[in-house]
Amino acid sequence: MRETEQKTQDKIENVKQQAIKLQKIKIGEMRPKKNHTLFEINIVENAIEIAKFDELPAIKFEDAMSGNLLGQKKITKKDNCVYISALNKKNALKILKRDFRIQLKNY
Repeated sequence: MRETEQKTQDKIENVKQQAIKLQKIKIGEMRPKKNHTLFEINIVENAIEIAKFDELPAIKFEDAMSGNLLGQKKITKKDNCVYISALNKKNALKILKRDFRIQLKNY
């Protein structure tokens, strides 16, 4: 009987694992007024800091010669943070209280 039985071979598959590419999603746009600073307010930690912008890529020489020097600054949004454009920290707190109805405990 063993001679009449069919032998099935295991199928071999090559599986290649790929790393997941992180994609940035545009949430919104903010244009601060002249002489304003963008503040990052962490609601959980009750901290106010000046927002740090991501580095811009280098401008090509051809673009610079044609006058295309505009580069938009970008910020990576952090969890539990609100971004407010204001003259100083005191005004940022006023805007936070007025628009978002949030009162920070330490300030």
